[in-house]
Amino acid sequence: MITKVLKPNHCFVYGTLMAPEVLTTLIDRVPDNIAPAFLPPEYSRHPVIGQVYPGVTAAREDKVKQPTISSCEQENPYYLEIWNDVKSSCVSGVLLSGLNDRELKVLDWFEDVDYTRTTIPVLLDKDGILEKIDADVYIWSAGEELLNLDSPWDYNVFRAEQLTDYLKLTVVPCRMECDRLFR
Repeated sequence: MITKVLKPNHCFVYGTLMAPEVLTTLIDRVPDNIAPAFLPPEYSRHPVIGQVYPGVTAAREDKVKQPTISSCEQENPYYLEIWNDVKSSCVSGVLLSGLNDRELKVLDWFEDVDYTRTTIPVLLDKDGILEKIDADVYIWSAGEELLNLDSPWDYNVFRAEQLTDYLKLTVVPCRMECDRLFR
């Protein structure tokens, strides 16, 4: 069964913003969140070439897992089996909620011009019941030629090998600039 809930202050994050340390540095808190949350299988996550962060784009047609999430409607008696098969190919992340306008402004600044904040449905798996929530997602808009489309991005590798330098070299300077701009 899929239910639809509209929450305009939800933001699905799928890359470096999944790290509590990054959120705390940027906005002084970790918002309420639900994990795992999933983008529909029509989206894919890939590393940005030469960077430690990913971008999400519409998946290439040959890479979209069939059947798509529309097959997971309650009327289909096999929806849970289909969802369990499909979700392994979905972009997983964290659904943040309760963000205020200033926090969204900071996240917009942090994501910069390479991403466009777009509202799309995000899927939550609550004990076998799918919930669809419209949420803001930062979609990569700087061009697929800047993504390594043959590779997935790995959050655990980012945490283990790159988080400390990323905080020091990218997140802290961004926070300082946001404090100056958004007093």
